[in-house]
Formats: sequence, C-alpha cells, structure tokens
Amino acid sequence: MNKDRAAQLRRNLGAKLSELEHLLAPAFEYDPVLPGVVTVSKHRCGNSGCACTREGKLHEAVRVLIRFKDGYATRSLCEENLESFRARTEAYRRLRKAKVELRTWQKELVRLLDEIERARRSLDGLSEEDRQRPLR
Repeated sequence: MNKDRAAQLRRNLGAKLSELEHLLAPAFEYDPVLPGVVTVSKHRCGNSGCACTREGKLHEAVRVLIRFKDGYATRSLCEENLESFRARTEAYRRLRKAKVELRTWQKELVRLLDEIERARRSLDGLSEEDRQRPLR
C-alpha cells in the first residue's frame, strides 16, 4: 500500500466533507420557495392609438412563470408582489442548484472512496494463483 497516496486521498476526503456543509446550506434556509421564475416581458397591446403600435415602444410587464405538475402558468405581477415572488423563486433556484451540486459531489465522493479502497488493498496471505487474479 502506498501510504503517501492513501494519505493524500484521505485529505481529499476531508475536503469533500467540508464541501458538503456548503452544498447543503440552501436546505437549512427557512425562506419559502416557489417553483418558477420572475421575468420582464415586452409586448404590444394592439391598441391602434397606443405608442406601442405607432412608435414601436413596447410595454413592459413583470410576470412570474410558475411550474405545476400538469404544466406552466404565467401570471402578471404588481409592484407590491414582485419582491415576494422574486425571493421565493430565487430560494427555489438555490435549492434546486444544491440538489444538482450534491449529485455531482456524491459521484466524486464515490470515485474517491473507490480510489481509497484500491490504495488500501492488500494481497497478503493469498496464494500465488490468487494474487494473479484481478480483484473487484
């Protein structure tokens, strides 16, 4: 067993452990979440006397796109509700991002544990025939 290699792998494992606390931070927040996104859209109202039709100055509307099990819905937001919806959708995005990063972290951790296992393998006490056979 290469002790330097095993020690390096253990240090990497310790670093992974400290990463976990950072990755899980959004799960410990208390902010409410809403699966959606707040957007600003520009549109033409269609009124023939409006500046959007005559001059091309488009209207801006703040909307929230909400994800439901059966599809999506768009709702217009007034100024009073904007920050509430924005905070909830951003909290949702942080939580979803944490899940994706956790999956990546988990794959890296499993790879690191496999390397630690290979570095710690010992064939002591095995017959010469068994030493020639590949281990799992």
